Amino acid sequence: MYKILFSDLDETLLVNHHVPSFNQEAIRKARQKGVRFVVATGRSYNMIQEILQEVGTYNQEGEYAICFNGGLIIENKNNRILHFKGLEEQLAKALFERGRFLDVCVLVFTLDCCYIYHPDENEIERKKAQKAPFQVMDKYDFDVLKGQKIAKILFMKRDMDYLRDVKNILEKDFSNVSFSFSSNRYIEMNAKGIDKGYGISWLCDYLKIDLKDAIAIGDNYNDVPMIKKAGVGCCVQSSFDDIKSLSDYVCEKDYFEGSVKEVIEKFIED
Repeated sequence: MYKILFSDLDETLLVNHHVPSFNQEAIRKARQKGVRFVVATGRSYNMIQEILQEVGTYNQEGEYAICFNGGLIIENKNNRILHFKGLEEQLAKALFERGRFLDVCVLVFTLDCCYIYHPDENEIERKKAQKAPFQVMDKYDFDVLKGQKIAKILFMKRDMDYLRDVKNILEKDFSNVSFSFSSNRYIEMNAKGIDKGYGISWLCDYLKIDLKDAIAIGDNYNDVPMIKKAGVGCCVQSSFDDIKSLSDYVCEKDYFEGSVKEVIEKFIED
């Protein structure tokens, strides 16, 4: 019997930034069987509160969420921080300065706010839809971020070939950074060793759950570490072929058709 299910949000659990009713019902049945449901997302904690309401774990003691790709782990009751590991200030500043000379929108996530530089109108609308607390910065200056806890930095461009080239260059200069892609528009940069695999390992250890009793489902490259770590790693139908090849289970359905529901019915309800 599996004890915990970790789910990515964007392009996995959500449709139009909400949990569709078919996924809500499947999650409710899984939780009734004693299976914990934990969101594992690149989003910040303050971007997921409505989602936690929709899955039934909002503001509850003994319910948890993994944010910032594993950089922040909270207990949902009062958003109590259990574990945080972000980017050190000098490292964050160096990454930030590299973004100045690239054709990208730069997003800096502190614990409480997303600061957007070189704003892209589509990205601003996306942040509004995600209900993200954000500020658009007119001046490209790191000083406003000094002294703040920086969780991660994203470079955004809807050109994955360009972003892959950027990542290849950055990896040579920043060996102390974990890089990943998400939503076919972001390079995500966390502290070295921080990823969703780290996040689910930390929480399973905290809850004294063996990773072999965990299921994880996602769609993109920032989900790969948890897909590989979990006892059963699943991906949605629209995942890239290389992600499908390393997954234990590839859903027949895509996210908007109910891939999370499919996984619950196959591995939990049976």
